[in-house]
Amino acid sequence: MNFPLYIYYELLIRLSAIDSELGEYLSTSQNQNVCILRTTNGTILVPTAILIKQFESPDLITTNELVELASGFKANYL
Repeated sequence: MNFPLYIYYELLIRLSAIDSELGEYLSTSQNQNVCILRTTNGTILVPTAILIKQFESPDLITTNELVELASGFKANYL
């Protein structure tokens, strides 16, 4: 599924409230199950199910899901 660009920005804004070191949006790559969200400071693996929720009903994404996503952030500081 192709998602509008704003979905990634919205999700990153929500995740940045949990971890301010995530950085700014750069790009995404995805397959049917997962999206690699690249930022200026690293990457986050985002399940497609979360992107669908963010697109259709963002309120259905729980704080625990956001914390779990943010905890999976992989920094790549240069």
